[in-house]
Amino acid sequence: MVPGKQDACAQNNALWCDAVLKAAGANSRYYAGFWHASGKVLPLYPNIVTTSARPDPDLKTALDALPENAAVKDSFNCLDLGSFGFRKLKSGSWLFRPTQSSRRPPVTSSWQKITHPEGLKRWSAAWNSDDELHRVFPPRLLEKRAIDFAAILNEGSIKAGGIFNAGPTFSGKDVLGLSNVFCRKNWLYSALHELLAPFPHKPVCTYETDDDVLTVYRQLGFEDCGRLSIWLKN
Repeated sequence: MVPGKQDACAQNNALWCDAVLKAAGANSRYYAGFWHASGKVLPLYPNIVTTSARPDPDLKTALDALPENAAVKDSFNCLDLGSFGFRKLKSGSWLFRPTQSSRRPPVTSSWQKITHPEGLKRWSAAWNSDDELHRVFPPRLLEKRAIDFAAILNEGSIKAGGIFNAGPTFSGKDVLGLSNVFCRKNWLYSALHELLAPFPHKPVCTYETDDDVLTVYRQLGFEDCGRLSIWLKN
């Protein structure tokens, strides 16, 4: 069966989580239908991401081995993990934007890729005021060619940002995942528009747990392509 858009979203998210957990010192492995990281639990990030609606039976063993407060992302919203000691935290929608153009436009002066640790500190402070969460993104992530920390600047200050990660291939093109978007209140459309401006030639995927803002994504060319759920081990 040819993988669909939801499969591409799940695989992209697993790649991103793999990079973050490995940077934190976790051991990770891909199984048939799911990705699993062990040895480290991070706030905001799952230790298991399913990449198929029918994951391998080894998933049960991986679920049993997870410590308390570890999270699981059910990328197809089809698992009932209550019997494994988990509670459902939230549900959301996968969003996929097909390529908009065959040409790559020049990057504007307001769009900046973060390349140095000091820049990452500024980006992290603009992303979240909780200093404890900044350790989730260590400087070694800046060395990954498949990852871009993006900032939108205004008079030298970061007014919006997000993270892009590459992979897998869908319809012959590398998919870009977009995550950790931040901006001023009520400025989501403008922030997303500027963040996405350099990439009309690539398909982009993301997910959203706030149904009230899905209209903004649709206005920018994103299509709903499935539901997901996030579970936390009690």
